[in-house]
Amino acid sequence: MSGRVGVPVRVRRVSSELRELRFRSGLGAEEVAGALGMSMSKLSRMESGQRGLQADDVSALLGLYRVPAKRREELLSLVRNASMPNWWRVQNGRLPAMWDEMVRFEREAYAISNYETMLIPGLLQTVEYATAIVQGTDPDLNFAEVDTLVTARLGRQTVLNRPSAPHFTALIEQSILERPAGGPGVMFRQLRHLVSAASQPNITVLVLPTEAVHPGLSGPFVVYDFGNLPSLVYLENRGSSAFLEESEHVASTKEALRRLHEVALSAEDSVGMMNSIADRLS
Repeated sequence: MSGRVGVPVRVRRVSSELRELRFRSGLGAEEVAGALGMSMSKLSRMESGQRGLQADDVSALLGLYRVPAKRREELLSLVRNASMPNWWRVQNGRLPAMWDEMVRFEREAYAISNYETMLIPGLLQTVEYATAIVQGTDPDLNFAEVDTLVTARLGRQTVLNRPSAPHFTALIEQSILERPAGGPGVMFRQLRHLVSAASQPNITVLVLPTEAVHPGLSGPFVVYDFGNLPSLVYLENRGSSAFLEESEHVASTKEALRRLHEVALSAEDSVGMMNSIADRLS
């Protein structure tokens, strides 16, 4: 028996883009509904991810918005495969395989929890640190490619500064803070940036002490919580990314998250540790 709850993740992704495409077209909802002979309520539900999507309806909208054929087929493929549980994709470029999807769900979530084992979460990286990570993980990149990737990664961070910004909780292994990525100076400034970020009302930074053994050791993850839609789990590793939507996967990840909170240092003690490590680097 499937543990999926609510509208499939692929449908939610398409709904988000349909809403964006209408805004880009300059057409009002009433104009679009009238042109295609559908009710305003139907169009609203299609754009909000509150209902399933039919390929014919989506095709008509994409035609009205003059979406290029290749992108139109990509979106229709998502609709046709909506019944497949979860969503997994292999990377075929420099950015993570589900980059666009991740950015969209970050903008729509009201809370994001990110547990990391190897590096500072991307939403809290400095330019210097992000550059060191990009160069270190792919030393064959030229300057322009590094700059493009760093710009893309840092561009995501605007989501935390919006009036309706999500609450972001970063759970970070102590060993990450002690690895001087890019050199002591770069890491010193990265740690100071983390301390500064932790002072913002919508950001919490928690450190997992090295001696703690916990469920997070099975790998990093992100949990996205939404106001009126089911939560999603995002996983990323070398060469592939996935969104998990089935209730058993989401529940087990949230249980792991709960246990991580139990063994993590308090927010105050986490800031104290970050300051202490920064002081040693200086």
